[in-house]
Amino acid sequence: MLRLNDMLITESNPSSYVSESFRSLRTYIRQQVIGQTDRGTVLLLTSPESGAGKTTLLANIGVSFAQEGKKVALVDCNLHTPALHEIFGLENTGGLSAYLRGGASSKSIVRHGVPELSIIPGGDTLYNAADLLGSERMVELLEGLKREYDIILLDSAPALNYTDARLVASMTDGVILVARHARTKREDLRKTKQLMDQAGATLVGIVMNQVK
Repeated sequence: MLRLNDMLITESNPSSYVSESFRSLRTYIRQQVIGQTDRGTVLLLTSPESGAGKTTLLANIGVSFAQEGKKVALVDCNLHTPALHEIFGLENTGGLSAYLRGGASSKSIVRHGVPELSIIPGGDTLYNAADLLGSERMVELLEGLKREYDIILLDSAPALNYTDARLVASMTDGVILVARHARTKREDLRKTKQLMDQAGATLVGIVMNQVK
């Protein structure tokens, strides 16, 4: 049995006002991008800096979509400091890094979370993460996931610290920028948006996190 983290509030307390805010965000995302193709939709969540709470945000959005019956896959593409597995109480073994290095199949790296939701943990940290995330194997993985899931949410390393997010963004249907209230600088958000524009990504929206 999974030992879910307390931060997964959409699962532990679905009637809370915080869970309702995630449902509102789910509705916005669905209206903006979901169902525009006959295959699954791939979205990247990134932030200018670390500590913005995007991994927790991604996990709760994923659970919210699963609760309405969508088939959801969450992929930890932050191969510098992977953390998605911690929220779902999973071991960080194998995972995306093992697949990208060619040592694991796409099926073997998938873990199961709450009903209708699957997780691909990051696995081992990689010094050459950008090279592997921008590879053809990453493209092939996403193509396979789009055939099997309704929505695929990708976590990433901070966009201003690493090139990873820029590489992965070009493979997605849209990007959601996550900012931390009273911490993320407006100029850093502008720079991050500019990088996503250069990658040819579509900006779905900006989420202001940890507002009190």
